[in-house]
Amino acid sequence: MTGSLTPEDPTPQPLHQTGGDAEQAERSVKEVIRWYNARLTEALEHGTDAETLDELRAGRDQAVEDLDRLEEADEDETVQIAVTYAARLKELTGS
Repeated sequence: MTGSLTPEDPTPQPLHQTGGDAEQAERSVKEVIRWYNARLTEALEHGTDAETLDELRAGRDQAVEDLDRLEEADEDETVQIAVTYAARLKELTGS
C-alpha cells in the first residue's frame, strides 16, 4: 500500500464549516415562524381564546428574535440555534 493514512496537511480542520450551519439555522427558524404564522391565522379566523393567541405570538416573536440574532451569532451560537429550531420544528409538526 502506498501513501499514509494521515492527511497531507496536518492542520486540523474546524468541525464547523462556515455557511452550512447558518443556512440550516435560518431555514429552520423561518419554517418555525411560518408554522406560528399559519397557526395564528387559523386561531384568529376561529376566534381562539386570548391565552392561546398570546402563546402563539410569544413563540413566533421568540423565533423572529432568534432569526435576528443569527446575523451577529458566532459559530457556537449558530449551531445551537440550528439544533434548537430543528428540534422545535420536529416537535411542532410531529415529524
